[in-house]
Amino acid sequence: MKTVLMTIISSKLCYNVFTFRARGNTAMQYGANVESFKRIKNSKEENEDKAVNSPVILLLKILCVFLISRVVITLDITSIDNIAPFGITIVMTMLEKNTKRDGVVICLGAIIGYLSLYKSNSEVMMYIVIVSVLMTTRFITIKGLKSRIEMLIKFAIIFAAMCFYRMIINNFSIGTTVTISMIQTVLMYPIYYIFKFSLNCFDDINTNHYFTNEEIISMMLIFCLALAGIGTVSVYGVGIRNVLALAGILVIAYALGGPLGAAAGVIIGVIIGISTNNMMQIIGIYGLCALTTGIFKDTGKLFASIACFIMYLILNIYSKTLNIQVIGEISAAVAIFYIVPRDFLGTITKELDNTVKEDNFNIFHFNKLKEEFSGRLNDFTEVISSMSMIIDELQDNKKLLMQNKGAALVEQLGDRVCDNCDMKNMCWKREFRETYADFSELIQNYEEGNKRFPAGLEKRCIKKFNLIKNTDEIVESHILNEVWKNRLEEGRRMLASQLNSMAVTMGELVDDFNNDIVICSDIERDVFKALNRYNIKYDDVLCYNDKNGRLNIKIILDECGGCQYCVKSILPVINQAIGAEMAIGGDGCVIDPVTKKCTVLIEESPKFYVSSYCASACKDDENYTGDSFTFGKSKDGRYTIAISDGMGSGPEAGNESKAIVDLIEKFTKAGFSDLTAIDAVNSIMSMKFSEDEKFATLDMQDIDLYSGEITFIKIGAVETFVKKAKSIQVINSKTLPFGILDKPDVDIVEKKVSGGDIIVTVSDGILDVGETKNNFQWLSRYLMETDIKDPKQLSREILERAKEMNGGKVKDDMTVVVSKVYSI
Repeated sequence: MKTVLMTIISSKLCYNVFTFRARGNTAMQYGANVESFKRIKNSKEENEDKAVNSPVILLLKILCVFLISRVVITLDITSIDNIAPFGITIVMTMLEKNTKRDGVVICLGAIIGYLSLYKSNSEVMMYIVIVSVLMTTRFITIKGLKSRIEMLIKFAIIFAAMCFYRMIINNFSIGTTVTISMIQTVLMYPIYYIFKFSLNCFDDINTNHYFTNEEIISMMLIFCLALAGIGTVSVYGVGIRNVLALAGILVIAYALGGPLGAAAGVIIGVIIGISTNNMMQIIGIYGLCALTTGIFKDTGKLFASIACFIMYLILNIYSKTLNIQVIGEISAAVAIFYIVPRDFLGTITKELDNTVKEDNFNIFHFNKLKEEFSGRLNDFTEVISSMSMIIDELQDNKKLLMQNKGAALVEQLGDRVCDNCDMKNMCWKREFRETYADFSELIQNYEEGNKRFPAGLEKRCIKKFNLIKNTDEIVESHILNEVWKNRLEEGRRMLASQLNSMAVTMGELVDDFNNDIVICSDIERDVFKALNRYNIKYDDVLCYNDKNGRLNIKIILDECGGCQYCVKSILPVINQAIGAEMAIGGDGCVIDPVTKKCTVLIEESPKFYVSSYCASACKDDENYTGDSFTFGKSKDGRYTIAISDGMGSGPEAGNESKAIVDLIEKFTKAGFSDLTAIDAVNSIMSMKFSEDEKFATLDMQDIDLYSGEITFIKIGAVETFVKKAKSIQVINSKTLPFGILDKPDVDIVEKKVSGGDIIVTVSDGILDVGETKNNFQWLSRYLMETDIKDPKQLSREILERAKEMNGGKVKDDMTVVVSKVYSI
């Protein structure tokens, strides 16, 4: 048999077995749906009615109310022997925190408890009537009535019921009735708040809440009152109440230490003492036994039990109350304490000991931080992988360009020597194979340093000296070219090897991680409480401020199969708990395919939302465009738009621009700054993508969705247009493309956008139309005149208008990205 303390905490920890486990999943959105929030807020009472207690929890509550209603305070008044206010106050508190159905059952438990005092209390019927009236008020709802006013009304009803019963039934005088009823009602007032505070603390069990000593003592008070309600029931003279009280304080002292154990001993001593005439002795014995157990807790359960046993005997010998029943009580209590599982005691320690709980939380938070940091490192690794893949593709292009090297050298040598020779037709028509083989052999001999003249040419060639001279020049030039190419190849390999040294950048990420990310423990506790209050089941919650100081909440829970549980249920609860407007961010709901757990990132709701659409057309007679583009929201509340125009057209130009866009996208997604991404791209581009001089431009906009600040970054790009309500802003630049200079030639312009603004980003094919090159005026005039506001339609109209101005032809690749800014 365990104490009521152990039973209730154990049942509370098992509560998840009997409760509904919610599932959540959602797609990314930037703001909470107002109607969903109102619907949940307005149906709060309906949700509470659905949150029915599990059978075990309900049974324990009924047992507690039954026992507490039996606790009486002895009075030395001739008209009233004792009073029992605890049952009424616990009923008041329970009715506020339970459904109507459960409240009725709990009230019945209190009524049965009062009926058990029928012989020892002359006012039992008065208490039963008051409990019945309180139960009736649970079904009466007055809209707009504040909770404090409602509580005062209930106390007024209690006071009136007491006065009515004592005057009508007991025939007390008015003065006596009012005085005693007033004293008893006033006494219930602080008891009511203590019970309310204590029950709120019980709701935080099995959560991440740190309990203060005051909260722990208030919870002990409930258990001590329940133990006191057992009364003087005994078995062979051994009091059950004393056995369970001793076992309870032993468990508390061993799990939480001597001070809290002694406090529990004092509380139970006071409560039992108010119904007897032996308060001081009980307080001293229980308090000292608990303190002794706490002192010896580090020696183990056996020695702690023996120390408590000896202390109990010594105190009873000193008080001259030692008898066989006393020995039986302490023996039974020690036996119960000794058979309590260590895991159960460890659970109490982890739940209520703040020192242990804080250590566990530190480890837990450290693991969560490692996961967050690992995610950033994975993004960085992905960037390095993308750069390596691009370099590998460049090496493959070089191999393709050099595969016909031998044929080109033979052709070049023949053009130099044989073009004006009289024997040209005989050598290169009738004896083509022999001549080609002899020329190849001659070139090979000179490449190898063996300047032997082929025998076939010795017989046929009439320009031997000229042939030898030109062969020497061609081979020498070819060797120089090969040396240059080998150096370029060495540079590429050097860059590939130096990518490993970029791991130094990880140190910067670690510094950013340590300096920028701040765990918000207070907000995290509020989120824990809110989720627990609404029975939202979760596995993990992490609250932190990112490097921009914005709040991020990451929740891990079971996936819901696309029901958008996060948006409909979790998001409104979090908004209400922290008092701020939040939104689903990141990539929305990310589901682990192995664990089937859903990770949802909830961030501060941005002020703006951007919608983009692209329209493009290839150059006539080409199947591939040389332009590449990207747009989308990054993790830190930014929205990026980028267009890269590869010099020329076709797949080769497209590969160059695509490489730039891919790298920019990877770097920004990993959290790097725009300039860091541009420097890395320029390093790649400066190596050239082929033997020929080829370059690429970049037109990029970076929008802060929280402040509306937009940064235009231009590298060899044409104008960008921002259409506001009554004006067109043109952002131009005179910079050079990627790869020309060692350092990128960057032009940065900072502006601010607002709701309704339209951003038009184009490649040079859109503006180089008609007879005038870079004719940006036509697009500026068109944007001022048009009433089209839809990004998709506007992008298509701009593309079609550019084609019309070019006579229906596409002389260069055309790409236009239209982005519209919306206020949230």
